[in-house]
Amino acid sequence: MGLFSFLKSSKPAYTDRVWRTADKALVGIVTDAMLAITRKQIPIVLCFFEDEFEQITKFLTEKGVPAIPLKAYHTEKQPGVVWYAAATSAPEYISALASQPVTILFYGHYPLPSKENDLLQKLQTGFPSASVVFYSSFDEPAFKLFGGERLTSLLDSMGMKEDEAIEHKLVSASMKRAREKVESMVRVESPATSEKEWFAKNVKSV
Repeated sequence: MGLFSFLKSSKPAYTDRVWRTADKALVGIVTDAMLAITRKQIPIVLCFFEDEFEQITKFLTEKGVPAIPLKAYHTEKQPGVVWYAAATSAPEYISALASQPVTILFYGHYPLPSKENDLLQKLQTGFPSASVVFYSSFDEPAFKLFGGERLTSLLDSMGMKEDEAIEHKLVSASMKRAREKVESMVRVESPATSEKEWFAKNVKSV
């Protein structure tokens, strides 16, 4: 349970869960994915950058998690596994999964909310009953730009533990405003293989 879960009121279109480190965020993803399996749901882990896909693949392999790339769904269709893919390819599988109970777990946000929202609309149209959760961490480039170290210090003073996550609509709103600020700085987007590279190419200052 997140540190601020008791403050939740209305559920947004998606939920944010923010950990202190990327490793803890990955643990959170796997934990929730396996929980979804016990509930007879199909967990789909998505990410926006190539290096994140490599991180997820390595983490799932090292932890011995039963996982298969989503591109193999048409031929595999094995129950009780975690499916994972690049976020941009996910809409291709809506028709194949439309009748299935799906839960969608994103490893990080995309820096530009407008592009992310386009994808979310497609997914939520195809999977109207699916829960959508974004897993982030304070050591991501986006948080470093907007004072992640100060937030970490604040959470330390509040007694936040390493394996706890912040989950609250105010956190989601704050993260959205930060990404909207980033988007206002980007006139022509340069593609990148990692979030760090993306910010280096597209955001000169904040």
